Parts: sequence; structure tokens; C-alpha cells
Amino acid sequence: MALWTLLRHRLQAAVRAPFVGRRALSLILGGFLALYLGGGLVLVGLVFDDLVREVAPGADPLLVAAKGLLPFGLGYAALRVVMESGLGVDPRPYQALPVRRSALAGLLAVFAPLSLWNAVPLAFIVAVGVEGALNGTGGAALRFGLAGLGVLTAVTYAAPMLRRAASDRPFRAAGAVGLLVAAGAIEAVDLGVGLVSLVDVSAWLFGGVVRGDVLPTSVAALGLVGLVGGYVRWLRGAMVVDHSSPRASSDGSSEWLDRLARRGPVWREAVLEARLLLRNAQTRWTFFTALFFVLVISGFSVSPIEVADLRAAPPMELINMTVFPGLFATGMFAIYHGQNLFSYEGTGVEACEARPVSARHRMGGKLLFLEVGTLFCFLVPLPTLLLSQNPFLIVHTTFFLYNAGVVVPAVVAGATFNRKALAVDEQALAQTNFSGGRLAVTSPLLVLPFLFLFSFDRLVLQFGGVAALGLLSLLALPVWLRGLTRLYDYNRHAMLRGFRASRE
Repeated sequence: MALWTLLRHRLQAAVRAPFVGRRALSLILGGFLALYLGGGLVLVGLVFDDLVREVAPGADPLLVAAKGLLPFGLGYAALRVVMESGLGVDPRPYQALPVRRSALAGLLAVFAPLSLWNAVPLAFIVAVGVEGALNGTGGAALRFGLAGLGVLTAVTYAAPMLRRAASDRPFRAAGAVGLLVAAGAIEAVDLGVGLVSLVDVSAWLFGGVVRGDVLPTSVAALGLVGLVGGYVRWLRGAMVVDHSSPRASSDGSSEWLDRLARRGPVWREAVLEARLLLRNAQTRWTFFTALFFVLVISGFSVSPIEVADLRAAPPMELINMTVFPGLFATGMFAIYHGQNLFSYEGTGVEACEARPVSARHRMGGKLLFLEVGTLFCFLVPLPTLLLSQNPFLIVHTTFFLYNAGVVVPAVVAGATFNRKALAVDEQALAQTNFSGGRLAVTSPLLVLPFLFLFSFDRLVLQFGGVAALGLLSLLALPVWLRGLTRLYDYNRHAMLRGFRASRE
């Protein structure tokens, strides 16, 4: 009875919701995308055993696939933490129904894994299992399918809990992300100190499940049961109608943010920008994108690049070696998030403008926020580059100075030409926010470093000139701030009119 009651109300809520047509179109497009990706994964799964036999003759394809389940689960959980929002399921609309809270939590826990997020990777798991069964290993294929399904279930239940924990304690979450990135970088570099990698743990745990070993199977089963039970208990705790009382978890990271905000009005504006980033799905996506590029630059630390390669590379090849890992690794956060500054506040622009904050402090806070984000993107791969003694550290440091000194102020200046309000609670890969003024300000500065690469043939002059330009501009940030304040005062009323018109 409870199941049919909940299903009926979910259907009615979907039909009666505002913008149902747009939601239906999004669902259709998402379904086509899932079919496209799922179809590709099915094809890869069907030929997976042939690929494994070509690369590693004699290896069991199911055991090879099992080695990747744990790294995949961690990466996929991180992706869903950023891309999804809320609890995975929202229990509040159903609390008025004549259904016990425990039964409601159990039913919602059953509904949570039924999503396109799980259907796409499940296609690959099923294809690999079917191919293994056709090759005569039916029992191992079945156990591999159950292991893959368990990983997807664990990711489904862990993602909303991790998201809520990250929202409640952003500083601890940032530290955890830093540790994960460092662990991945150390594993990629392979320092040879005998540490057990995630692949080794996955081979023992899920490889043991595929082989039918008792101990790994018991550990995996107990872990999954404990996670499901923890999710149900956490979901019951989330069924709170009155949210007026402060949460106990808000005393941790919020205290750190409040302490930073008390350092002055500029820091207070930067903290407000950080809270906007961490509390909304769309802005969290920019942070995830920046982390992706940081991981890419960490991967360059294991590439066989020598100083002689940089010296001997022709200009076009040097651009390919520097534009993506150099300019965008440390500058992606400032470019991607900074281009939408003020637009993310456009839906509540009247309240933002009514606050007693001077234009200088407002622009200084946004400048400080993007500078800290650029510094974070620089520091994360720095230990890996130092430990590997990779000459790519020259490129990384050069473009960090340029991004911090030139690109960040230019992006803030370009953001004052935004005229469209953006919704921070949406989950789009990109939001259209074209601005000719912003493009005219930022584009020349993104091209400027390559003039040094084309104009000189010595490495010191090529990268030294870019680094010197960035350092000089970084030292001139007070001058930048005065100019940004005047530019903001000049464009403020045009922004207000544009934001109000875009909401209508």
C-alpha cells in the first residue's frame, strides 16, 4: 500500500510541477544521452575480453575489470557529489502521507538507485558479464555483475551523504579532496616505496569476490550492508520539517569562515563568494572542472619531458605543450567561475546592492576569492612536480604568476560587463552568458603569453618574460583594484538593468 501511494504521488508531483514541459524535454535529452553513452559502453564491454587478451595475454578479463571497480567508484562518487543536488531523493513532500517514517525511508532508499546515473555504467558491467558468461565463466561473470552493482549502489548512497558533509564542513571537505588528489598523484608517480595502491586493494576485494573467496566477499557484503543502513538512518534524520534550529555540524567549518570574515570587509566579501560556490550545484561544477584540470597537470608530472624538449620544440608544438596544462590548469577556475561573477547574484541583485558595502571592498573580495582559487590550483600538483623533479614545473610556475597577476584582474574587469542573471541551482554543463565587453577585455590577455613564445627562441626569455609580466602585474594589484572599482561604478546601473530584464 505504501509503495503504490508513494508511486502515485511521485507521478502527480512530476505532472503538476511548474515548467513540466521543460523538465520533460530535459528528461528526453538525458535519455538519449544515456542511450548514446550506454550503447558505446555496451560495445566496449562486448570487446573488452579481446582488448585484454591483446594487451595482457593470459589475463582474466573479469579480474582485470574488477581491478578498476574501486577507483571507478571513488571517481564516480566525486562526480555525483558535484553534479547532483539535495539528498538524491527529497522526502519532505511525502511526510504528510499516512506512511511510517521508517517505511518511507526504506522506499526512498529503494528508489534512489533507479536513475540514469546508474543505468549508463551498468550497461558496461552487464556487457562484460554477458561476454564472460558466453565464454564459459558463468559463475565468475555473475559474481562480477553483483560486485559492479554493489559498487553503483554504494556510490548512490554515499554521494548525497558526502555532499551534505561537504556543504556543512567545506574546509574539511577541501582537505579531503586535497588528500585524494595527493594520493592519486603519488600512485601515478609510483615512488616505489611499496605502498598498496587502490588498484591492488580493488584487485584483492572485488577480484576476490569474482573468484568466490570467502573473506573478500564477506568484507564487501558487510561494507555494503553498513552503508545502506547508514544511508537509511541518515535519511530518517533528514526528514525534518522545522529547520529553524541550528545544526550541530555548522559549528565547524562555518566558524572558520566566520573567522576569516572578521578579518575585514574584503575578506567578508570573499567568504560570501566561497559560500555561494559551495552551496549551489552549478557553482560547485566550476570547482569540479578546475579540479579536473589540476589532475591533468598532475598527470604531466609522469610524462617524459626534459628541458631540452622545451628548448627544441617549435613554436606551435610549444603552444600545445603549454596552453592546456599551463594556462588553463592554474587559471581554469578563475576563467570559468570568474566570467560569471555578478551574474550568479543576478536573481537577488537588489538585495546584494542594498548591503552597506563599498564598491572597493566588493571588488576586492571578488579579486581575493579568485586569487585564492588560483593559488589552490597551483599548490595541489606542486608536491608531485617537485617529487618527480619534472621540468614541467617551469611551465606550471610561469603560468601561475601570469594567471594570478594578469588573468584574474582581467576576468574580474570583464565580469562587470555581464548583463544576464544566471541560476545557481541548475545543473547545466555550461550556461550561456555571452558578453562582448568581457570578451574584448579578456581575449587579448589570454593570447599575450604566446607572443613571447613566438618572439624569442631562448627558454629563459620565453617563459621568463611571461613570468616577469605576471609578477609585475601581481605587485600592482592595488592599482588594478582602483581601476576595477571605477569600472564597476561605471557599469553598475547597466548590470542592474540587464539582470532585471533577463529575469522577466
